[in-house]
Amino acid sequence: MISSAVCLISFKLLFLISFVEPKVKRPHTVEWEHQETLFAKLTHKDIYNPRLRPYASRNAVRVNNSMFIYSISSIDEVRTEYSMQILYRQTWMDERLKFPPNSSVSKIVGDNWYAERIWMPTIHAVNDKELGSFTSAGAAGTMLVHIHPDGQVILTKRIKLRAYCEMEFYRYPMDKQQCSLEIESNILPNTALELAWSENRPLELNHKFLITGFILTNFTLENIIYSHRDTGNFSRIIVRFNFEREFGHFLLDIYIPTVLFVVTSWLSFYIEIPAAPARVTLSMTTMLTLVTSERSIREKLPKVSYVHALDIWNVVCTGFVFASLVEYALVNYIYHKDKRKRKKNNGMKRAESTATFCSMESDTGSNFRVFAKKMESELGMPNKKAASFASVADVQSVNQMETTCGWSLDEFKMTPQDIANSIDRKCRFIFPAGFIVFNIIYWLVLFL
Repeated sequence: MISSAVCLISFKLLFLISFVEPKVKRPHTVEWEHQETLFAKLTHKDIYNPRLRPYASRNAVRVNNSMFIYSISSIDEVRTEYSMQILYRQTWMDERLKFPPNSSVSKIVGDNWYAERIWMPTIHAVNDKELGSFTSAGAAGTMLVHIHPDGQVILTKRIKLRAYCEMEFYRYPMDKQQCSLEIESNILPNTALELAWSENRPLELNHKFLITGFILTNFTLENIIYSHRDTGNFSRIIVRFNFEREFGHFLLDIYIPTVLFVVTSWLSFYIEIPAAPARVTLSMTTMLTLVTSERSIREKLPKVSYVHALDIWNVVCTGFVFASLVEYALVNYIYHKDKRKRKKNNGMKRAESTATFCSMESDTGSNFRVFAKKMESELGMPNKKAASFASVADVQSVNQMETTCGWSLDEFKMTPQDIANSIDRKCRFIFPAGFIVFNIIYWLVLFL
């Protein structure tokens, strides 16, 4: 009985001990507690003033800056701005935060709460459209502070910027843009605060860095002193990004379609002149489609007062299409010249007086011209050969008409229909040749 009771009691004790958590602190918990105690001691209000800069009675505080670019999400040509997300890092020395190194605390690591209790350089982005990107504390977890035993402070902050970028579009869409990010001391002049780029890796890019529509070719870093007329000189650091626009998108969406539109307008030269609905419809449809596409492209750009390369391309292509329409109006007018003349003659009353010799010979010459044209169409001979089949009387009549009325035989070499068709045939070569010459000059100017 006694032994069974002892076993039962031992089992109950073991069962209760299994639910009791031993109050043994883990090593990292001890380190955090020591860090909190040390940081509270270093930043006590009696010995540390976060509003007073380090080395207040000596030289300017040098703050080394570096950044890691996560992404440049967009470059907006209409608003002339670009957006980027960066990890911004600042390093400086604060002798008031020195502490003896020991095994429990190798360095103090903290977040936004720690950053708000120490001195930090007040800076701002000069060309930032959203004020306060650098000065605001940001959301929790966006700041990281490292304080080393020698008093070195490393502040890391994640920032989202929307910066202004001055752009030029003279060579658009083969332009190159330079956008800058200018960071300047907000309160302290250059005699109290010196901003500089870090000597070791001042700017790094994400290995998956990609900008839609642009390629980052290179960047440059500068340290300058900027002078304000009323407030004095302030330290400023600048990074300039050089972007080159990707051209493949414009080649597929703009240049190749417009070339096809222009070539399509040339097909009207191969359509018979009397087929007015077909030729006019082809030219007008091509021109309206081209103008509509050009307008949609123009809406994606800022309204600048100067002409850029794409404007020149659109104007010339529209000009070629319009010229083909004007060419048809001209040849159509020439082609129907005889028809209009006949209608005019039919509407006139016949003169009662006897026709003069010249008027009779005019009719003879007209008959001769019609006869020569008929021979040309039936026998496939040129006008001169067809004319050789005319009767001797017609030839003598023409010669007499040339000497008596002063009319030259050259007037009967080509009919208005011949002239109109000849213009069409020549335009089949003149228009493509002119467009090729324009392309050679255009692309040479853009690439050189």
